Amino acid sequence: MDAPWLPDDPWHPDALLLPGRPFPRVELSALVADGVVVPVVLEAHVLRGRPVTRAVKVAALVAQLPPHLLLRGALGRLSAAWFYDCARAPATLPVLLDKLRRTTMSPVPDGLTLHQVTLGAYDLHDAGPVRVTTPLRTAVDLALHVPGREGTAALEKLMHAPHLHCPPDLVHAALESFERMPGRQAALVRVRRAARALGRPVR
Repeated sequence: MDAPWLPDDPWHPDALLLPGRPFPRVELSALVADGVVVPVVLEAHVLRGRPVTRAVKVAALVAQLPPHLLLRGALGRLSAAWFYDCARAPATLPVLLDKLRRTTMSPVPDGLTLHQVTLGAYDLHDAGPVRVTTPLRTAVDLALHVPGREGTAALEKLMHAPHLHCPPDLVHAALESFERMPGRQAALVRVRRAARALGRPVR
């Protein structure tokens, strides 16, 4: 799959393995157990040693998500953190739907959870055919909605990655701008704690 936004990516479509393409699910599970292939997300796999780049992730999602979710939905929360290499692929992939746009909610494919939220134009990043919440929106959502250890670890990695441009001060300021957001005070505490753990306390 050519990806103009990642011109140096070495991946090609033949590297992606899915149940029945070419191995039956039972054989694919055996290959995973033997360490021959490794999971990418949901039921997509690649040969061990092949880099799981963003182009590979996009291809894995395009191969498995229904077209209406690709068109209307966006990876968010831990699924967005995974896309940005800040978390493992979650067992259940959170997909965000803009509640202001009419989108069918059923049937929901296995392995996905849908969340109706408000999404602004600046909350989304287009990665080819897949939409993902921006690193800043992802960090804010993790602080608000994923309070456990996995969410905290992903939040710290997002805020610590210079290329993602969402340092603790910015995430904290974004949360402060939501005056009546439920859970805002707890989220602000999580950000401050994560910032201190990174050695970058919020000013």
